[in-house]
Amino acid sequence: MKKKIICLFICIFLVGTITQVHGANTINNDLIILESNTHKPPIFNQKIYDEENDNIVPLGRSDFGFLGIEFTGWTPPDPIIAAGPNHLAVMTNGAIGFFQKDGTKDFQDEIEDSFGFWGNEGATGFVFDPEVIYDPHTDRFMAMACERAPNSRSYYLLAVSDDSDPNGDWHKYRIDVTTEGGGGDIDSPNIAVDSEAVYLSADFFTGGQKYLVYILEKEPLLSGTIGVTKSMLITGSQSFGIPVTYGNPPAMYMIEHFEDPSNTIVRLHAITDPLGTPDRETYDLTVPAYSPPEDPPQKGTGVRPETFDSRFWSCVWRDGSLWATHHQGTSRVMARWYEIKTNDWPTSGTPELYQSGDIDPGEEIRTFFTSIAPDGYGNAAMCFARSSPDEYISMARCLRLADDPLGTMGPVVIVKESDGPYSSYRWGDYSGVSCDPSDNLTFWMMHEWTPGDGTWNTWISNCSGEFPNNPPEIPTIDGPTSGNAETPYNYTFNSVDPDDDDVYYYIKWGDGYIESWDGPHPSGEDFEISHTYANEGSFTIEAKAKDSEGYESGWATLNVTMPRTKPSFFKFDLLNWLFERYPILLQTLRFLPRFH
Repeated sequence: MKKKIICLFICIFLVGTITQVHGANTINNDLIILESNTHKPPIFNQKIYDEENDNIVPLGRSDFGFLGIEFTGWTPPDPIIAAGPNHLAVMTNGAIGFFQKDGTKDFQDEIEDSFGFWGNEGATGFVFDPEVIYDPHTDRFMAMACERAPNSRSYYLLAVSDDSDPNGDWHKYRIDVTTEGGGGDIDSPNIAVDSEAVYLSADFFTGGQKYLVYILEKEPLLSGTIGVTKSMLITGSQSFGIPVTYGNPPAMYMIEHFEDPSNTIVRLHAITDPLGTPDRETYDLTVPAYSPPEDPPQKGTGVRPETFDSRFWSCVWRDGSLWATHHQGTSRVMARWYEIKTNDWPTSGTPELYQSGDIDPGEEIRTFFTSIAPDGYGNAAMCFARSSPDEYISMARCLRLADDPLGTMGPVVIVKESDGPYSSYRWGDYSGVSCDPSDNLTFWMMHEWTPGDGTWNTWISNCSGEFPNNPPEIPTIDGPTSGNAETPYNYTFNSVDPDDDDVYYYIKWGDGYIESWDGPHPSGEDFEISHTYANEGSFTIEAKAKDSEGYESGWATLNVTMPRTKPSFFKFDLLNWLFERYPILLQTLRFLPRFH
């Protein structure tokens, strides 16, 4: 690989405090000074690549995993991942790579300089904070980063794959947004998509906090041209989360945190008419209290990685919900997650916090630099770092199944343990989780770990949610609806379970007799059972099914009528006796109406 030395000059920003304005449907445009712990760009030390190294390492746990991008010389790595149908695209500061899902690396390149991924577009040496996504609307990978170029210029770097295989051609763009952002100090970018637009966003600092949302018409980007572009500069605030969307929400949403010592509000933003006259509405949503994050301790060193603030590094909108995560907690930093029902806001309705929770594996353990993604079945997964005074920093994850109690995640699983302490104050600054579009069920994750030399490597792993357990369908009931009492009749019941579980039948015959959960019976196969009604009358058969997990269907009904097989003694038996004993009676009654 090419070797080089890059000299970077990083600005030190003014120290100040952030004043937040709370109130639904308000937009704060006041310029304010940055906090001292604002996010900082990465730094470059020395680039080391080992292309001969076999990157597939058996994990020996339930999660399959393998080595991702190794130390590039940039600190921190800022690892991020996107899953396509057959490949994974990953990025860190200093590199972009493509992997097959068995761990085979197909491609890796630098992202900076004239010889890197964006070299033909004129990229210079200070390219950082990469992002990569898979667009579910067009089945394309999209990669981006920000660039601080000479002469105080700020650029978005964007690339769009020509199909769902990242190893093909990419359409690449270098977009000068110095004027739109008001300075050459672009930082902390994000990329988001909906069905019609690509959204590039980033922080700027000159003259106070600013957040630029740059909107590009998506269709032309797919073939190598730039069409309609719009920009929106939000002043007085920074560092929003902005999601990849699945489906068609009524707006592009963003989520904003606050920096007061204790906060109970997150602010939602909704951008409408993005390619016409973009407009923005806000809504202040009450959430459990959160505070700026502690810098976490780690085993073997006094170095505590800088966590900066409680910004939302990761969010996704899917099936009516905005899933978002950040880390928070002044006394002990913990990952916090939210599911927010957007309820068609701002077109109609208002957002609501549906559920949330903290990732707390136990006393002294910290969780931080977290990411989140839902799948197509209501499950969700999180990836994060964890450490304690007695633990090196490790890569960890947890999984929430669709039918778990609200506000809960499953157990924390350590995916990749570090082999020693980490020597830098910069860990993160974020991680990645991506739902595999090939099954809408598998989650691919990427975070960092240290091999014991004080530097970082990245690890790629996956885990899967579960298909939600659906109840069986309401059973069908087939059989005679009329007949004779004291005569057995066969009735057939059939219920299909969507998960192909065995089914059990609960049958109320309507005459006091009950079949209590007869089974198991194969899903979709007829179950025949006989029943005899002892008395005349009308009865209602009621039946429901449940599967092997205990999920029940609704009730099915069938109305039946059963007269007696033998008429009463006084109607027929007595008359027959009289006719036999006194035949003249039959002659007398032959002209009268018959008995029925």
